[in-house]
Amino acid sequence: MGKVLLIQPPVSFKEKVSAKIPDCPNLGLLYLASSLIKEGFFVKYLDASNNNLSLDKIIHIIKEQNFDVIGITAMTQNIKGAVQLARFLKEGGCKNIVLGGPHISADNTLIERFPYFDVGIGGEAELTFPEVAKDLISGKGIRGFIKGQTPLDLDRLPFPARNIIDYKTYFKRGSWASAVFATRGCPYHCNFCSIPAIDKRVRFRSPQLIVEEIKECVKLTGRKAIIFCDDALTIDKKFVYSLCEHIMRLPFRIIWEAQSRINYVDKPLLKTMKRAGCQKLLFGIESGNERIRNQIIGKGITDKQIIEATALCWQAGIEPDHYLMIGQPTETKKEILDTVDCSLRFEPNIIGVFLVMPLPGAPLFEQAIQEGIIDKDVIDKFINGSYGEGYEGCWPYYVPRGLTQDYLIEMRDLTYRKFYLRPSYILNRIRRDFTSWVKIKRDLREGFSLFFRNRAINDFNARKPS
Repeated sequence: MGKVLLIQPPVSFKEKVSAKIPDCPNLGLLYLASSLIKEGFFVKYLDASNNNLSLDKIIHIIKEQNFDVIGITAMTQNIKGAVQLARFLKEGGCKNIVLGGPHISADNTLIERFPYFDVGIGGEAELTFPEVAKDLISGKGIRGFIKGQTPLDLDRLPFPARNIIDYKTYFKRGSWASAVFATRGCPYHCNFCSIPAIDKRVRFRSPQLIVEEIKECVKLTGRKAIIFCDDALTIDKKFVYSLCEHIMRLPFRIIWEAQSRINYVDKPLLKTMKRAGCQKLLFGIESGNERIRNQIIGKGITDKQIIEATALCWQAGIEPDHYLMIGQPTETKKEILDTVDCSLRFEPNIIGVFLVMPLPGAPLFEQAIQEGIIDKDVIDKFINGSYGEGYEGCWPYYVPRGLTQDYLIEMRDLTYRKFYLRPSYILNRIRRDFTSWVKIKRDLREGFSLFFRNRAINDFNARKPS
């Protein structure tokens, strides 16, 4: 049928950057690979995100193995690297270059502004990309942006083609688990989220097939650990109960973690999830201030719900992690201090604190352009290097009127210090984790990551021209 190369590009090829290297293979590309293989294509997966694979090496691989179609995926985070790669390949005589992933889904005209791609596919591409590849190979000359056909019955998709990758590479990067999707889509409309630009319809896979995929993951990797990558796994409690029942019937025990929403967990559900091996739930709290969280972001959860759900997680033996952001529209210094202090009230396991980045496809992106917070051509400037290399610190943050980016960074770092440097927190972590060397190493890795990441970003912003 033909040969297809699927590439995960780095943030940038121009220099070594400090952005975190993915410690898991790109699940979207592996789904594409299995769909292509099902149609008779030979497929190779190439992960260039570790910055050790040069442009010259990639084009050598393409020409040596005579690939017919080159598929490149990109989030906004690595769209610069994707464009750099496509430009180099096009100038080197490569044909049939296709761009997919979240960024092109939200920025449909990018391939017109950077005409190094022959085709762009938005949305989910498992049903569309094999047909596009056939047309390109047959010389039909298709060009431009194509909206991918959304697979409504997820059970009809083959499992991701994990057998075409070397998992030892990811174990060396720190990977401890296999990534699995149980659902797709999210019905909510948080102002910072670009997921609706792909497809917000929530679809569920059958628990039986999910468990069969888990068996395959364990067989391939030898590790009985899973990360569910769904936007909100617990959005349908009946589905989660069924999934847990099937997991508990496995001939071996697994451990797993997932993302959830505070208002979609309760005591019976959490107890069942714990029995099925759930160790951690990640919650997007977003703000410690209810006005910002609900009226501005559109989260729809109260402080009381957060406190109660977090306590229920602890009672069930599941670690509740909270994620926060600083710098939403109209946010005041007083409201930011609510976020700085909120984790002391909510008492999560760990926290992650981020400055707000207006991303294409999110309502906040258009708002930031209208308010003059970011430039209308921010994407093109980012790709062309006007903001420097890397990603965090290079993509413009949303800075509310009357505040400064330096102030937001200071408040983020203060939030981390107030939460993690409490003697009571440190003692509790030691008490909980002292019997497990794995957990101790994880705590050390997370602590050093938070410290050095913040210091690197602060250093970058200190030297970045205004």
